[in-house]
Amino acid sequence: MGMEIDAVDKLVFHVIEKVAEDECLLDEVVEFVISFSREHSLLPETLLKLSFIFGNDKMHRERYVFSRASALLFSGKMQEDAHMEAGKTASLLGLGNLAAREFEEVLEDNPENIEALCGYGAMLARLGKLEAARAQYERALEIHPYHIDTLCHYGCLLYRLRDTDGAEEAYKKALLLDPRHVGAHCGYGILLYKRGQMNDANYHFSRALELDPGHVESNFHYARLLVEKGEPLEAETYYIVALKADPENSKLHLYYARLLAEHGIVHGARVHYRYALKIDPGDVEAHCEYAGLLARFGHRHEAEVQYKKALELDPGHFGSLRGYGDLLKEKGQYAEAEEIYRQAEYSRRHSW
Repeated sequence: MGMEIDAVDKLVFHVIEKVAEDECLLDEVVEFVISFSREHSLLPETLLKLSFIFGNDKMHRERYVFSRASALLFSGKMQEDAHMEAGKTASLLGLGNLAAREFEEVLEDNPENIEALCGYGAMLARLGKLEAARAQYERALEIHPYHIDTLCHYGCLLYRLRDTDGAEEAYKKALLLDPRHVGAHCGYGILLYKRGQMNDANYHFSRALELDPGHVESNFHYARLLVEKGEPLEAETYYIVALKADPENSKLHLYYARLLAEHGIVHGARVHYRYALKIDPGDVEAHCEYAGLLARFGHRHEAEVQYKKALELDPGHFGSLRGYGDLLKEKGQYAEAEEIYRQAEYSRRHSW
């Protein structure tokens, strides 16, 4: 027993160290765990236990490594459960391809595993493979028409595929089965908001936030609804809650920056535009809006830098061309401004 504990300690230490490396390939760490376990006769059950311990500590990369390693050493039902655990963990980490692989391996052995069908569908949707995702959800709902998470994901997918009636039906079904399902309230709220049914959307966002005050998407979309209703101060409190819950979300920083900019809170807006661009330097819209804010308050040089970045990313971006043209005109560079306006006009005509 003492020998096993020493081996486990050594293994855990090595895995934490390897996972922390910058160029860490998780599959290589999995290989290492498997060969170490064979050498020290560690049971796959031990590895799965370790995966749960790391899960409780929110150390998801380690959790993934141990659950995948145990899945490759188990057989039968235990193997299916371990792949499932690995798939959910990879989803949490945003590693779509690894998650998809785990779910595929579960479905090879058990094509009717509802959770795997739902999880696989969600990963395919995240990877932009919408029709393939749809096939997984529909397969799951054939087997189990009342699987709430699948209904909710299916609603979200149909909404993305512009089938709003189908999406509404899926959300209604999910809420009939579980009136406390936060994701379904949020998804249905988004759909109603897009249709302009503000009061109904308001009800579903409020309900979602009663059930889960920290729910990021509900806070975000409710804030947008409040802005539209002309309640910017109210909206701000919801943006702040969303940002506290998910500080690395560039979309949240961008929308909050937009709100602050509209109300002349320049310093705050600059902070959030900069943060949004630090997270996602390829966001053309954010570069363009940030440039507009800088130009409006006389920071011409910085504004020019932002417009140039936007146009490097998308040379035909109409807003950036217009803004940059205006900026050059203000600086008295009329010939250059003229040329940029010509490009803007060309871009506008060809984007319709």
